[in-house]
Amino acid sequence: MCPSVNFMKPMSRTFLFCLLLFLLLFAPFGSLAQQRGKVSLSGYISDAQTGETLIGATIFHQASATGTVSNNAGFYSLGLTPGEVRISFSYVGYAPVDTTISLNANLQLDIRLFPGKELQEVVVTGDKRTEFAGLETGRTRLSMEDLSRTPSFVGETDLIKYAQLLPGIARGYEGFSGLVVRGGNEDENLYLIDGNPLYSVNHLGGLFSTFNPDAVKTASIYKGSFPARFGGRLSSVLDVHTKDGHMKEYHGLMSIGLISSRANFEGPIIRNRTSFSVAVRRTYADLIQRLFPLERKQETGKSGDLLVTNTEVSNLYYFYDFNVKINHKINNSHRLFLTIYRGDDVFTTEDINSESYHKPNGNKAQSAYTREERFSSLFKWGNQLAALGWNWVLSPDLFAHTTASYSHYRSDLSMNMKTKSKDGDNQTSSSLDYSLDSGIKDLRLTSDFEFRRWSRQYIRFGGGISQHFFYPNVEKIQTLGFQDMENAPLLGLKRGERIDAREYSFYAEDEIILTHSLSANIGGRLSLLSVKDKLYFSPEPRLSLRQQMSDNWSIKASYAEMSQYARLLQGGFLSMPTDLWVPSTDRIPPMRSYQGSLGLYWQKNSYEASLEGYYKYMSNFLAYRDGDGVFLGQGDWRDRVALGNGRAYGAELLLRKNTGRLSGWLSYTLSWADRIFPGKEVNLGNRYFDKFDNRHRFNACLIYKLSPKVDLSAVWVFSSGNRVTIPVQEYIDINGNVQQYIRERNNFKMPDYHRLDLGLNIYRPKASGRMGIWNISVYNAYQHHNSFLILKVKKGDDGKVKAVSISPFIFNLSVSYTFKF
Repeated sequence: MCPSVNFMKPMSRTFLFCLLLFLLLFAPFGSLAQQRGKVSLSGYISDAQTGETLIGATIFHQASATGTVSNNAGFYSLGLTPGEVRISFSYVGYAPVDTTISLNANLQLDIRLFPGKELQEVVVTGDKRTEFAGLETGRTRLSMEDLSRTPSFVGETDLIKYAQLLPGIARGYEGFSGLVVRGGNEDENLYLIDGNPLYSVNHLGGLFSTFNPDAVKTASIYKGSFPARFGGRLSSVLDVHTKDGHMKEYHGLMSIGLISSRANFEGPIIRNRTSFSVAVRRTYADLIQRLFPLERKQETGKSGDLLVTNTEVSNLYYFYDFNVKINHKINNSHRLFLTIYRGDDVFTTEDINSESYHKPNGNKAQSAYTREERFSSLFKWGNQLAALGWNWVLSPDLFAHTTASYSHYRSDLSMNMKTKSKDGDNQTSSSLDYSLDSGIKDLRLTSDFEFRRWSRQYIRFGGGISQHFFYPNVEKIQTLGFQDMENAPLLGLKRGERIDAREYSFYAEDEIILTHSLSANIGGRLSLLSVKDKLYFSPEPRLSLRQQMSDNWSIKASYAEMSQYARLLQGGFLSMPTDLWVPSTDRIPPMRSYQGSLGLYWQKNSYEASLEGYYKYMSNFLAYRDGDGVFLGQGDWRDRVALGNGRAYGAELLLRKNTGRLSGWLSYTLSWADRIFPGKEVNLGNRYFDKFDNRHRFNACLIYKLSPKVDLSAVWVFSSGNRVTIPVQEYIDINGNVQQYIRERNNFKMPDYHRLDLGLNIYRPKASGRMGIWNISVYNAYQHHNSFLILKVKKGDDGKVKAVSISPFIFNLSVSYTFKF
C-alpha cells in the first residue's frame, strides 16, 4: 500500500484552472507573427468507393515537416505558405495520394482514397498522430478489421471484450462485457455513439455489449487522462462512430450464429448526397423455448375422488438492437446526420399452478373445487437514442459540429400474482401487482468548434447543456381484493420521486508545438450541476506533454482532474434491471478523480512498445451500506448509501505489431486498487481491496493470415482472481436465526483466471463482389474451470465455512456464417 496523498484544496485547483485557461487563450498570439501570410488548405477525406469519410487520415507537407489528421467528420485544415506545395494524403489500408498544387489563396480540396494493400500510416515528423507518438496517454484505436478476425463467443465478436485485452483494462466477470479501467468502477466509463452518451451498454447481464460491430466505422478508447473535450466520467472514454452508409451503391450483410443473427444494409437515398445505414440484431432462444413449453400434470385419487394438479412453467429471454444512420450532404460546407439507436433486453417468466378436486357423480366426475395460482414477471431494460448532428465549415480554419439529442435509459421489473378459486357457487379472486422501475431521460444540446489557422496549433473549444430526469427507484404496489369479485377493495401504493438536474459544460484545449521536440495539450473543462437548491461547480484542468527524444522514442506525461455527477448503484455482481442510476443531490456531492501518468514510447515501422505508470485518487464513491441493498428497507435510497474514497496505481506494458502476415500484441498490467468509507458504514471504516484488485494481468492476441482466404487467431488471457466477500463463520443467535460473521469486505481472493480462445475464418469470394465468411471459434480451448461465483458451504460443527466455485463457461464451440453482398 502506498501512503495517502493530500491533493490541492479546491481554491488552489480553481486558481490552476484559471491559469491554464489564461495560457490557453493567449498562447496563440505568441506565434501569430510567425504565421502571417499563411493560407489554408482544407477539405474532406473519403473512401473513393463508398463515399464514407475517413477519420484520422494523415495530411503531410514534407517541405515544412508539418501535418495534421482528419477529424471525426473527415475534415482537415492545414496552414501553409503560399506557393507550389506537395502534399501527401494517407490512411491505413488505403493507397496514398501525393499531389502538387499551386496554393495562392485559401483552397478546399476534397481527396478520395482507394482501398489498397495494407500500408503503414505516414509518420508526421514534429506532429505525429499515432497512439504512441501522439499527445494523449492511454489512447488506443480499436481496429474493426482485427476485431472481425479474433475468436468469437457463441458466434458474436464484441467491441468491449476486444478492449478488455488492452493493458490497464480488467475483464470484470467471466464472459461479460464490462470495462474496469485503472481501478475504477464499471459506471465510470463514458460510452459515446457519434458523440452521444449511453448509460448502459450490456445485453444479457453483460454477456454482449450494445455495440453491433456491423454498425461501427471507428472506435477509440481513452484511459485516464483524456482530453478536455471529454467529460462526465472518471475512468475512460469509448468513442464510437457509426457508418454513414454507401453513397453510390446498395450493399448488405447477413450473419447467422448459434443464438443470434445480424443484418446490415446501406446505400444511397440520393446518389452522392444522401445515404443510409441500418444494422439490426436479435437473439432467438425465446422462439425455440416457445416450441417446448414445460408442463407437468399429476392425478391422484382416493375412494372415487380425483385430485388433478397441473403446472406450466415458461421462461423466455431475448434481446434486440438496431442502429440507423442517415447522412445528408447539403453542400461542401454543411452536412446533416441523424443517428438512431434502440436496444432492449426482455426476460419473462410465467408459472401457473392449478388444482381441481372432483367427486364422483354416477359415471361422471363432477368438479367440486378448483383453484389456480398464476405468477408472472417481466424484466426489461434498454436504451433509446435519437440525435441530429450538423457539421458546418464556417471558414477554411474553423469547423463546427452541433448536436441535439434525446436519450432514455430504463430498467423495469414487474411481478404479478393472481389467485382464483371456485367452491360450488362461491368464487373469489385476488391479485398483487408489484413494479420497481428506474431510468434516466436526457435532453442535450452541444456545440464543438475546431480552429486550425496555424500549423503549430490546434485549438478546440465548445460547450453544452443537458437536462437530466432521474427516476432512481419508483416502486408501485397494488392489490385487488381478497373478497368476492364485486366488492373487492383496491389498494395502491407508490414510492419514489423524480429528480431533475441541469448540467452545463464548457471546455477549451490547445494542442501546441512549443519546440521542435516538445509539444503540449493545455486545456480545461468547467462543469456545473444544478439540482434542487444546490449548485456544484467543478473545474477540471487537463495537461499533457510529449518530449520527442528521437525519431523512434518519446516520453509523455499528463495530469487530469475529472468529475462525475451520475452513479450506478448495484445490488448484485451482475448488471441487472434492479441497478439504479442516481444523480448527485443536495446531500450527495459529485465524484472526483485526480490522475497523473508518465510513459515511455517506442515505434519503428510496424512495431510499437510502451511502458506507462499511473496514480489515481478518487473521492465520493457511493455504495450501499453493510446489510443494505436495493430490496432492503423501505426508506429513501439516499438513506441507505455511504460515501467513500479510492486509490489505484500501477504500470502497463504493451508490445505490438501492426502489419504483416502475423500481427497482434502482448500486454501486461501490474496494479493495485482499494476503497475506504470513513463513516464506518462500510467495512467498519477500514480500507479494503476493490473486488477487481487483480494484481497481475497478461493478455496475448495474435492474428496470422495463412492466405488471402484463411486466417487464424488466438487469444490467451491470465489474471489474478477477483475478490469476493464470504463469511468466515456462522452461528445461531438467541432467537434461533442463522447469522453470518464477516470480518471484512472482499476478504477472499478467487483462484487465478486463465483461458485460451482459438478462431478460424474462411473467406469464400463469390461473383459481383459478394463474400461468404465462415467463422469457427473455440472459447476456453483447454477447458480450464475458471471460478465465476463463490458459494459458501458450512463445514463441520465449528461453524467455519469453505468456498465452492461455479464455472459455467468451461468450453464453447461456435460456428457462424456471414454473407456480404
